[in-house]
Amino acid sequence: MILKNATVHTGCGEVLQNCDIRIENGKIAEIGTGLQGDEVMDLTGKQVFPGFIDAGGYMGTMDMAFPAKDYNENSSPSTPYLDIWHSIDPDEINRQELYKAGITSMVITPGNEGVIGGTCSVVKSYGHNLCDMTVKRNVALKGSVIDRVAAIFANKGGPMTRMAMVALLKNEIEKKEYSNDYRGRKAQEVMDAVRSGEMPFIISAETAAEMESVLHALSGYGLKIVFTLAHQAGKVAASLKAAHASVVFGEFTRESSMAIYDIDFKQIVDMAKSGVEVCLSMLAPDMVYGRESYWWTVAKLMKGGADDKMVLKMLGENPAKLYGVADRIGMIKPGLDADLVIYDGNPIKEVGARLLVTMINGTTVYSA
Repeated sequence: MILKNATVHTGCGEVLQNCDIRIENGKIAEIGTGLQGDEVMDLTGKQVFPGFIDAGGYMGTMDMAFPAKDYNENSSPSTPYLDIWHSIDPDEINRQELYKAGITSMVITPGNEGVIGGTCSVVKSYGHNLCDMTVKRNVALKGSVIDRVAAIFANKGGPMTRMAMVALLKNEIEKKEYSNDYRGRKAQEVMDAVRSGEMPFIISAETAAEMESVLHALSGYGLKIVFTLAHQAGKVAASLKAAHASVVFGEFTRESSMAIYDIDFKQIVDMAKSGVEVCLSMLAPDMVYGRESYWWTVAKLMKGGADDKMVLKMLGENPAKLYGVADRIGMIKPGLDADLVIYDGNPIKEVGARLLVTMINGTTVYSA
C-alpha cells in the first residue's frame, strides 16, 4: 500500500510535505516522493502522524462495567516478581476503542497500591490475541508512594507512612539474598535489571514532597527513575533534571486536581524545554479514565506554551525510547510498525481536527 501526497509528521521533529509512505507486511518500508504501487490512498491535504502511545495505565486489566480489578496484588506491599501481562484481557482493551482517539499502543502497569507492584508491558490498542498484540514485556518496574498504599496496608502490617514506604524501597534496592523458588529468582532478575539502570523504575507520586523524598532516598543507586501521576512535577523540575528522571503525567481533570495540586502548565512546559523527558497517560490514583482525558492534557500543555512538535514527542518518541520499544513504535521511520493515524487537520493544534483512519501494523482498525 502507498499513502500518497500527505503532510507527514515523523514524530522526530520533522514535517514532510507532499510525502509518500510505502507499507509492506505491516511495516513502514519506505518514505519519499513519487512512490508507486498497486494500492494507493491519496492523502492530499491530509496529515499523517505516528500512532500515539498511552505511557502508563492499567486499562485492559480491569472490567470497566463491573468493579473487577486485576492490577493490584494486595497480599504484600512488595511483589517485584509479578508480571502485569498475565492480567491483560484483550477484550477489555478492545472495548475502550482507544484507536478512535489515535492511540495505537499502551503501556500497561500494575496499580498504585503497592510500593513495588510488578513489571509492565507494552501492547497494541486493538487485537484479539494477546501474544500478537504484545510489543514487549517487562519494560519497567512499577512502584508507588502515594497515600493509597498506606490506606490499603493500614491493617495488614504494611507501610502506613511515606517514611516506611521509602525505607521499603531502599531495602528492596539493597537486598542481596533471594529464595531459590520462582518468586525469588524472578524478583532478583527484575531488581538486578533495575539496579543496573537497564529497567526503568516507574513510581506513582503526586506531590512535590513525595517526589523529592524518593529522589533523595534513591540517589546514588544509578537507577532510571520515572514518576507517574506527577501532578506537582513542575515544582521540582530542577531536582528531576539533576537526577535525569523522567515524568509520565496522569490525567489532570479528575476532582479539580489542577486546583488541589496548584498545577501550572507553563511550569510543566518549561520543565520539558529544560530537558526533562515527559510522556502522557490517562492514569489516575485509583482508576484509568477515558481517552478524552489524554487530549485534555494535550490542550492544557498547548495553552501553557508548548508547540506541536514537543507534544508529539511526548505522545510517541519519548515513551517509545523510555520503554525500549523505539525499534517498533512511536515514530514514522522505515522498519518500524505501520501504526499510523490520518487526520484532517492537526489534532495537537486544532480542536476540530478529525481522525479519518487508524492503522495498526498496516491494517485499518478504524475508518471514519
